[in-house]
Amino acid sequence: MSPTSTESQAPANSEDADQVRGGLGHVVRSVMYKYALVAVLLAVIGLFSTVNPDVFPTFANAQTIASTQSTIALLALAAMLPLIVGHIDISIGFQFGLAQGLCAYLIVNMGTSAILAVGAVLAVGLLVGLLNGVLVAKVKLDSFIVTLAVGILVLGATQWLTGDVTISGQMPAWFLSLGRANVAGIPLPFIYVVLACAALWLTLEYTAWGRSCYATGGNPRAALLAGVRTERVTIQAFLLAGLLSAISGCLSVMILGASSPTIGLGALLPAFAGAFLGATSIRPGRYNAIGTLIAVYLVAVGITGLQQLGAASYVQQLFNGGALLIAVALARFAATRRSGT
Repeated sequence: MSPTSTESQAPANSEDADQVRGGLGHVVRSVMYKYALVAVLLAVIGLFSTVNPDVFPTFANAQTIASTQSTIALLALAAMLPLIVGHIDISIGFQFGLAQGLCAYLIVNMGTSAILAVGAVLAVGLLVGLLNGVLVAKVKLDSFIVTLAVGILVLGATQWLTGDVTISGQMPAWFLSLGRANVAGIPLPFIYVVLACAALWLTLEYTAWGRSCYATGGNPRAALLAGVRTERVTIQAFLLAGLLSAISGCLSVMILGASSPTIGLGALLPAFAGAFLGATSIRPGRYNAIGTLIAVYLVAVGITGLQQLGAASYVQQLFNGGALLIAVALARFAATRRSGT
């Protein structure tokens, strides 16, 4: 082999090596970007386990967090659906409060069977979701204004129904066990959430309906030209949001054995924090079910850890507000990075 051919081959080998290193670097960065939220969750767990080893890293504490945050997780999944199609549903927290109050009222005050009570609550959730969807998709009203107005109406209905007081009393043992029992040490409510998350993930990522939802949210005009029935998809997203909000309210009654007329207000902020923060993980730049679930429990772990260290009660609101602000900014950054603009 001549010196000339050897010299010409060296730059080529060097370029190939640079391409391999660049490719590996891109893969590593992509993995880190997708799973950064998981890493943060593990880091927060490790931090509180180190500074509070006698209380935080216990199985009982993990069970409590998994169970109590299940209703917020379902509500965050409800918030996620309208966001995917390019809208927002402010009423989900108020729907959650109505579902909880109506469920407890029917069982305790009216003596209705738990099965019929849950069925009625789910029907009401679907009706509220349908109202939101029709006003947004068909009447073309702004989703923020519509759902805020509907939410206030729902809050008023809840206060009228419950007398603006907590409802508690005798409930069937089997009904309460659905929210308090464990399977192999895992709380049933957490299992419900995981199943709901898996169902939504598979539906949104691997079905034509899921692709239609993302297309509608990404560019509704282009989606319509491509044959997507954007109005129907939007209504269906609001319907599912109403259904999940109602399920979350029923589950809350199963866990607590009571209802509170103001619980919906406190649930709204962490639910949206989870939905927005979830858009930065797993599928960065896209609202997705798994990312939402991870985000909800990240916020919950942070708040629980601080409270167990003696933080004041208002820290929860500060943490939720800060998490929502950061989540919106990160979600916007992730969406921009994904689109390349």
